[in-house]
Amino acid sequence: MTKREDDTTVTASSGNVFADLGFANAELELAKARMVQTIADEIARRGLSQRDAGAVIGLPQPKLSTLLRGQWASYSLDRLVRFATRLGLDVTVRIERAGGGPDDRTGHLTVAA
Repeated sequence: MTKREDDTTVTASSGNVFADLGFANAELELAKARMVQTIADEIARRGLSQRDAGAVIGLPQPKLSTLLRGQWASYSLDRLVRFATRLGLDVTVRIERAGGGPDDRTGHLTVAA
């Protein structure tokens, strides 16, 4: 945390806005956010309307619109993965031992696009 000349306090981000805001499942929320952004990017790249994209992924346009506006709480990561694969995206899940610590160290969930 640092103080600026105008007495504004600035706190550096941890890299996960959901953790910074105190969300209980911050890593999962960040993973979902990245999946939704990847889905939105692919829809835009392909020039699909929300109606056409919804038909491809099996979601009515109003629900797709809500999802793309950041309301993903009711969607599991698994379901978002299915949406991505229906759009022709490959999704790879890689499991590795958490490094640099004792055997009981908690691992992390990361979505990279």
